[in-house]
Amino acid sequence: MSEETKKTNFFKDFFKSIKDLDKYEDFAIELPKKAFIYLLKLIAIFCIIISIFYTYKIVENINNLYSNLKEKLPDFSYSQGNLQMNSKEPIVIEDYKDSIGRIIIDTNITESEVDKYKQEIDEKKIGVLILKDKCILLSNTAIGQVSYAYTDLVKSYDISEFTKQDVVNYVESMNIISIYVSIYFVMFVYLYIIYFISILMDVILLSILAWFVSRISRIRLKYAPSLSVAIHSITLPVLLNLIYIIVNLLTGFKIKYFQLMYSTISYIYVIVAILMIKTDFINRQMELIKLAQEKEKIKKEMEEKEDKEKPEEKNKKPKEEEKPEVKEKSKKRKKQDGDNDENGVGADAPACEEIPKE
Repeated sequence: MSEETKKTNFFKDFFKSIKDLDKYEDFAIELPKKAFIYLLKLIAIFCIIISIFYTYKIVENINNLYSNLKEKLPDFSYSQGNLQMNSKEPIVIEDYKDSIGRIIIDTNITESEVDKYKQEIDEKKIGVLILKDKCILLSNTAIGQVSYAYTDLVKSYDISEFTKQDVVNYVESMNIISIYVSIYFVMFVYLYIIYFISILMDVILLSILAWFVSRISRIRLKYAPSLSVAIHSITLPVLLNLIYIIVNLLTGFKIKYFQLMYSTISYIYVIVAILMIKTDFINRQMELIKLAQEKEKIKKEMEEKEDKEKPEEKNKKPKEEEKPEVKEKSKKRKKQDGDNDENGVGADAPACEEIPKE
């Protein structure tokens, strides 16, 4: 498999990260860049799915708000920075306790009378006060109380006055699809930034834990492999968090100690993954030792066999080949001896007889 194919095979790594703890050794030796890209894709897929359900809830609240505006609210009008409501009694809307809290509309009170409504808002929720010249957001968080004057809100729209019917006509003329797409895009960007920071902080803590556990286990992983292990160990907690958020948005079901469970699962994954890496490391060392011993044994057997079966040719010197000149002289001598035999002259006979002197 090519490196390019491995980079694009996100879902294979996703399922390996959840169910194959013995494969974490492969994650430990991969490049940190690949692990970081996996993290970015994981958060992106998480936010793509979550943004759908958040958009659904926002759209549902907007539709409910529009229904209340159209059916339940009395006629109202806005002119010269003041809102007039055709109702002497304050209007309290409880339909948005789980999202924006209690909404109280009273255009007949003064600034000094606002405090009496602050006590009516649940301490654990935020609330909205709609007054004659401004709206006030109340919260028990660090934001506290925030006021928005109507003149500032309508300034960018170049609107000086409107009535309830004008608002209804404007809402009904809007392109609903484009609004939904805009809400989804805004939610995706917002959630991606929030969850990227949150998950990255978890990954950093897990990488430190992985590095520390590896030192205790005496396999001494560097920080880069520890970071890769931490990134993949966060996969199952992210998946469980995705399921929990969806169930919570749709049904309101809550788990009190879910964040503790989220962290505990990721810690268990890191510790078990490091121990599995150590086990694989020890097994490989044992295999290498056995392989080396087997190799040494075969080498000794080969040496003993060579010592017993030494060929005799090693102890004999090879015959020297006769030189071509010697071979030629030998052939001539044999030929001459043959001619002499034919003439009756032996090899030992003199070449001629000696004639006696008179």
